[in-house]
Amino acid sequence: METQSNKSILKIKNPSTEKFLDIWKQYQPFLIEDVAEHWDACHKWSNDYLIEHCGNKVVYIWFFQKNFLYDYKKFAYDNDSYYIKEMQYKEYVKDIEERANGNNNDDIGCYSNEIDFEDRFPELVGDVTYPKYLDRKPWVNLWHGFSNKNFTSASTLHFDRVHNIYAQIRGRKRFLLFPPSNYLSFYPPLNESSGIGHNSKVNPDLLQLELFPKFPWQQRIEVILQPGEILYIPPFWWHHVTAIDENISLSFWYDLKIQDFFKQKNMLQVVLNIAPPYLRHVISGGSLKDTIDLFKGLIS
Repeated sequence: METQSNKSILKIKNPSTEKFLDIWKQYQPFLIEDVAEHWDACHKWSNDYLIEHCGNKVVYIWFFQKNFLYDYKKFAYDNDSYYIKEMQYKEYVKDIEERANGNNNDDIGCYSNEIDFEDRFPELVGDVTYPKYLDRKPWVNLWHGFSNKNFTSASTLHFDRVHNIYAQIRGRKRFLLFPPSNYLSFYPPLNESSGIGHNSKVNPDLLQLELFPKFPWQQRIEVILQPGEILYIPPFWWHHVTAIDENISLSFWYDLKIQDFFKQKNMLQVVLNIAPPYLRHVISGGSLKDTIDLFKGLIS
């Protein structure tokens, strides 16, 4: 039933809820097979199908310079190094098809991330069987990205304060995962009010030992998420995500409940480690919204 995908991450086939929760208590990421691969989404969601059903829907697209991830002053702070534009989904799909084929060589990349799945694409909900491992309703986001020689759709190294059940529908993504040890060893940008407290200054693809000597470089877990696979990412685990191909993913985000801090091993200690410097950052001029987002859901 269970095999090791490598020395660090567990892989399991079609777990029951009881089996999922038994593993979930260990507060470790793990892979699930033989679940999402049976969803209609994994068989139907070609670009033509998506355009036919949702092409006229308006979505938010993020635009970045191609060297965005090589300078933490751009990605770790809330600044003007990217912009967001509304466009029809079919226009975005056509754009990334051209980029993926190398027909667009400009210095700007784009990424359709965190599309509110139920709000923007209700026509597609029936193609997905929502996971029922946790006793709460998820917030579902759709991600559609690509990779070419000039730009790769990516998420910076960061943590989320939610349970993340991440399903790969099409194409592949690479995840670099880091366990949440000492918060400050991840170099969150707390020295300025524009710093994003759940982001790291570190790009784990750039080995910058002199700049970030305390970063836990050796603790990285690398996962290539294949179509039809699901990755569970626990709250506050750091992760860095990059596209390998043109790809589509769904993230199912589940808010925390107070009992989760006692059911999942060591999560309470992790939050107690994060809270003091994070709160000092807010008091000294950081974002109150970020703090509300961090602790929201703890009394649900």
